[in-house]
Amino acid sequence: MQRFQFRLERVLEWQRKKLQIEESRLAACLELVQIVEGKIAWLQADRSAIEADLLQRSAIPAADFLNLGRYRIRADKEELELAAERRQRLASADEQRARVLHAQRRVKLLEKLRERRRAEHAALEARELESVAAAAYLARWSQAQQRDRA
Repeated sequence: MQRFQFRLERVLEWQRKKLQIEESRLAACLELVQIVEGKIAWLQADRSAIEADLLQRSAIPAADFLNLGRYRIRADKEELELAAERRQRLASADEQRARVLHAQRRVKLLEKLRERRRAEHAALEARELESVAAAAYLARWSQAQQRDRA
């Protein structure tokens, strides 16, 4: 009997490579989300530090209050932009996650098909072995019968 050979093995390998590519793209998307979240955290910490520094002073010049107001407006605008970028990056990551799940399903489907074919091959091999064993038994039995008659 021939050894088991899955005809779609090359397709399976190609799908696995495609899955790895999709997973690496997802990792890159998640890294970009982390970078944006880091920028947001840094902006919030910087804002708190500047406000705390200003409020700890005993005398605060009017120009510093004016600059603080301008800084707050700019920081609010930047925070809104970063939040929008974060939402966009998360949406991209969700889309990529869906691509990864789709690729995983294709790989699993091919792996299940390969295992089913392997099981069919093993069953066929067992039937063939049983058939050969039965034929050998019958041949020995027939020879024994002929010797007994002679």
